Amino acid sequence: MIGSSPETNIETISRLMHKDDYIICADGGYKFAEMLGVIPDLIVGDFDSSERPHNCGSEIISLPVRKDDTDMFYAVKEGIRRGCDEFILVGATGGRLDHTYANFCVLKYIADRKIPARIIDSKNEIYVINSSSGDMETKHGINNLSIQNKSGYGFGIFPFGCEKCTVSLTGFEYNADKAEMTADFPLGVSNKVINDPAEVYIHRGCVIIILEAM
Repeated sequence: MIGSSPETNIETISRLMHKDDYIICADGGYKFAEMLGVIPDLIVGDFDSSERPHNCGSEIISLPVRKDDTDMFYAVKEGIRRGCDEFILVGATGGRLDHTYANFCVLKYIADRKIPARIIDSKNEIYVINSSSGDMETKHGINNLSIQNKSGYGFGIFPFGCEKCTVSLTGFEYNADKAEMTADFPLGVSNKVINDPAEVYIHRGCVIIILEAM
């Protein structure tokens, strides 16, 4: 899924893209696909900030400008309807802060449907996991995330969409055993991955996890 953030990194998209991926572009995100010589399977948008593409070889869904769903949100829901079983969102951070936060909410929508998803940009990987999401990496657990090949990365974890959550952490500079975190106390900031793999277990609630290359 390619969004239209002006801070989108082309090298990041190229690194993540695989031959058999179903590529959906939200609004002006199709321009990044064009830069890579890639024809998206689907382009969704209201095209209020970019020209509607013509003769591009992609299926296009045109949306009204005045609507409740963001272009990214509509594109994700369409992807789910079409059977996509994993989402990687790029071009989803930077630019307008309200749109970045809206994309965090889109991650929660996907997680609530037990579908693996993450946002990736040139420095960060962002996950939303609730206590019934399923493991995003190895799929061997119910509420856990196994973080692999990220030793030295910065790590932050916070309640998201809930008042509080309970988490356990192993393999980090600061580990935790069933620690309760509340939405009004940023306890999970400025941690670091030190083991490979590092493990996160969500006992209760919903969290947003931010991994940052240091």
